[in-house]
Amino acid sequence: MKLPKTYEPQKYEADIYKLWESSGAFAPTGKGEPFSIVLPPPNATGKLHVGHAAMLAIEDCVVRYQRMQGKDVLWVPGTDHAAIATNSVMERQLEAEGTTKHEVGRDDFLKRLHLYVDESRDTINTQVRAMGASIDWSRERYTMEPAMNRIVGLVFIKMFEDGLIYRGNRIVNWDPKMQTTVADDEVEYVEEKAPLYTLKYGPFEIATARPETKFGDKYVVMHPDDKRYKDYKHGDTFEAEWINGKVTATVIKDGAIDPEFGTGVMTITPWHDVTDFEIAERHKLDKQQVIDYDGKLLDIAGDLKGLSITEARPKIVEILKSKDLLVSVEENYTHNIAVSYRGKGVIEPQIKEQWFVDVNKEAVHWKGHKRSLKEVMLSVIKDSDIDILPARFDKTYFHWVENLRDWCVSRQIWWGHRIPVWYRSQDGKTEVKASLNQPEGDGWKQDPDTLDTWFSSALWTWSTLIEPDLATNEKFDLEDMLKKSQDFNRYHPTTLMETGYDIIFFWVARMILMTTYVTNQVPFKTVYLHGLVRTKDGSKMSKSHPEQAIDPLDMIAKYGTDALRLAMMVGQAPGHDMRLFEEKIAGFRNFCNKLWNMARFVEDNASHPHKVEPKTPADHWILERLGRTLTEVENKMSTYELGQAYELAYHFIWDDFADWYIEASKADLNEGVLIHVMEAALHMTHPFAPFVTETIWETLDWEKRPLISSAWPTAQGSDHKQAEEFAEIMTIVKEVRYLRAQLGTQHNHLYFAQSEFLTKHSNLIAKLANLEGVTPVAEGKGLHLTTTTHDCWLDVEETKIREYLEKLSSIKEATAAKVTNFEKRLDNKQYLKSAPKAVVDETKQQLDDARSHLVRLEGELDQFKSAL
Repeated sequence: MKLPKTYEPQKYEADIYKLWESSGAFAPTGKGEPFSIVLPPPNATGKLHVGHAAMLAIEDCVVRYQRMQGKDVLWVPGTDHAAIATNSVMERQLEAEGTTKHEVGRDDFLKRLHLYVDESRDTINTQVRAMGASIDWSRERYTMEPAMNRIVGLVFIKMFEDGLIYRGNRIVNWDPKMQTTVADDEVEYVEEKAPLYTLKYGPFEIATARPETKFGDKYVVMHPDDKRYKDYKHGDTFEAEWINGKVTATVIKDGAIDPEFGTGVMTITPWHDVTDFEIAERHKLDKQQVIDYDGKLLDIAGDLKGLSITEARPKIVEILKSKDLLVSVEENYTHNIAVSYRGKGVIEPQIKEQWFVDVNKEAVHWKGHKRSLKEVMLSVIKDSDIDILPARFDKTYFHWVENLRDWCVSRQIWWGHRIPVWYRSQDGKTEVKASLNQPEGDGWKQDPDTLDTWFSSALWTWSTLIEPDLATNEKFDLEDMLKKSQDFNRYHPTTLMETGYDIIFFWVARMILMTTYVTNQVPFKTVYLHGLVRTKDGSKMSKSHPEQAIDPLDMIAKYGTDALRLAMMVGQAPGHDMRLFEEKIAGFRNFCNKLWNMARFVEDNASHPHKVEPKTPADHWILERLGRTLTEVENKMSTYELGQAYELAYHFIWDDFADWYIEASKADLNEGVLIHVMEAALHMTHPFAPFVTETIWETLDWEKRPLISSAWPTAQGSDHKQAEEFAEIMTIVKEVRYLRAQLGTQHNHLYFAQSEFLTKHSNLIAKLANLEGVTPVAEGKGLHLTTTTHDCWLDVEETKIREYLEKLSSIKEATAAKVTNFEKRLDNKQYLKSAPKAVVDETKQQLDDARSHLVRLEGELDQFKSAL
């Protein structure tokens, strides 16, 4: 079968993916150096979006390259049960049916969810395949499968027994709408304009945007070093008229207060604010709940009891006015409010009895020392056990870990890993046991809460490498599983973790926390943090601007997967955001078409096999360029500089191979070299554009094994001196092309003084430069070439030269005027003194550029004048 005239990706991609899967190319070989990576699990009920697409393109590019390097590559796929998101979907479905989860019951609710998720997982996995992800599907895992469920439960029990998990009353993010605690990553901050109220509180004035929380305030706090309040001592008390009557207030001095905000004094509401809670904990202060878990005011609000915050606020302001406690109101004060990402309810911090992971208790054995989880998390980066790319995120990581609070891991929803804790009340005492199964005896009830989704995903790198049969075997504990699991012992720690920089805290850090604790290993050796995918103008893609959003599946259907992948790979570098838009994707379809047309030329002019024997300077030049490019691409790929690696491959294929060598082949064909370079080009491009390269490879049928399973090419020997000969030919051709373009001529003759080199290569020069001829002459005539060491002249009509000289003279005058203008500006002392440094530096650069341009123009003028 021959390659058709045009490449239509939709005709090939599905079949090519099936070929890869059936060939066993996605499975590890068990030979060579292990290279392992686990796929950050997309939500089981989700749909492929641009973030997923970028992640898949990057990871697939890496693993395909590593396979070609002979590594034993394992790429493990999986999906996440996405507790809150999935739970919300089912609750909305039940609401549409006119019922609730409480009416259908927990068991039926979970059965319906399992069926729903099973169908949704097939959808997301199909979409992952559409991206060309060469994942070992035989090892697919799911966070709610029986094996993972048991592992999660055993880890909880281990932490409970080690005293690292405890149940306590601490402040949490509470979503009144969804009636559950939510993780920090599930909270987004929305800018809001609202009044800022300045209130009289005894002898002080305080500022607040939330007067509804202030009923129980009985502590006034200021910074210990604030000289304005030096006469007030820590522990002083005073009487103050307040919203609901007189209060006895206590002065507290604490360094957490910002003296610059408002008056530098604030009252605290420890039950409903994280900072206030921490102040109260430090000073052992009372805490009073003002707002209930439904977002309504409690008894302390008196007549306003039962009102929502929205209803109560204007009434509270009226009370403050009537008591002459309202000093002033600043309208349109801008502040951020916390909103639940999933439920869209306004977060109300609450103190609740929940399950927490203690990050400060020294209970982890690490490198011969007993350390806290927080200390281990810091040490693995400081000791370079894990490298973060880009390195600038080390600082961000350290800041987050150093300020890490105990992690709330319990959720008040039904979908998720049930907390494996049982309670029984006897004789006025509550007995507590952590167990996967109900303890013996009567009266035991399991904790109704489920675990934070991040708890199970924090185990992802190693739990996915435990064989399911081992994990579900009740004879084996965690230690047994880890010892007996072949995949874990061969492929862990994983080589690379690739994910977005926006979840370094929520997932990457938690994987480090949990994995070091359970396995005494780091979860991965390198973390590659990719940037956000943005719109053409650099803004964040959002549902509120659908006209700018990119649906990867639509782009695949329209332009093919490779075009989408290439658009995401160009400029790809750790930590850098990328811009993605349809015109960009359409542009990269051109590269796929170029590769296709190059392959058609090779197919029409060469047949396999042929020995690679360079004969011409062009042969030696392309082999030398190929060898250098292969080495440079390998260097970049080994350090995960994927965007630069692609640029190198792209320019070799388009510029060196297509524009120069293939054109030279039309004058003097060497089948062996032509095929060898084409094969190498396909290998080099395969990690970035797997479908078009594999389609070409399979259609040409030169090799028995698929391209995905082929080894990275090795460079063939070449002669540098002969390669330099072709480089000199290129120099001549480039200048001829440039001069013709400037003069507006098409077919010219090139004359040269007697030269063995030009005589030898005259036919090739004529073909590459599209000249009428290349002829020796006794003496020079025409426009002299300046970039070559050989004396040669292009014959050009005198009128064309004079026209161009006029044009050059005008440009020279304008450029000289620019130089003068910039020089005067920089000679002006007032300008240098008053203009910003960046502006002055820009002017200096403009002057340097203009001077350089002027020198080039003068040289070109001399060249053209000499031809008259």
